Amino acid sequence: MAIVLPLAANGILISSAVLVAFKDGYPIFVSTLHQIGNKSNFQIVIPPHNGQVTATQVYPIVGDIPALDVDLIKSDPIYDLSFFKGRTTELQAPIPNILANFNDVNVGEEMLILGYPYSTLGSTLETTEISHISAKGRRLFMNRISIDELIISHQTLQGSSGSAVIRRSDGILCGIIRGSLTPPNVISIGDIPIASDSSVTYCTFSSVITQHLNHL
Repeated sequence: MAIVLPLAANGILISSAVLVAFKDGYPIFVSTLHQIGNKSNFQIVIPPHNGQVTATQVYPIVGDIPALDVDLIKSDPIYDLSFFKGRTTELQAPIPNILANFNDVNVGEEMLILGYPYSTLGSTLETTEISHISAKGRRLFMNRISIDELIISHQTLQGSSGSAVIRRSDGILCGIIRGSLTPPNVISIGDIPIASDSSVTYCTFSSVITQHLNHL
């Protein structure tokens, strides 16, 4: 199972981030890019439950919450991904297996959505929801680049961006929540929705994560 933690910028929670690797002992996290903007001073916040979503979570949290300083080391606007590297080698946590082949995931499969949907409200409550793959998509970018995406039945909130999409049967990471199919009157940044009552959500397929990790 993946470890998902809240991402903060300038001391404010902005999204979810998934621990996907260690490079030379330093943790690597992935999140979405659209919520970054011109923000700086990034941190991975470590709530008392340490990203163990099955643990009992105490709230509200009184006092300061530990945080790990991280640097934005890579961004991919085509796939809406951002990669962060921690500044310490002291973090010890498991990393997930990452699905590499789009043909190895099927419509109808059960998925777990792990993340912090209320993070933009200041909450470090991590939730898990069961969803299903409603469709597999291949989005064309500028009619030249094909982007594999999973479409799931899931109500996405603003803090859901960057959440992990985990296959329930084996715990493998299959994608990252990107955004939702949104009516025209719902606020968005570019073509990336930031809030919606829609239950159709797009996820960037996980293979691109491995491709980037191989070049960090």
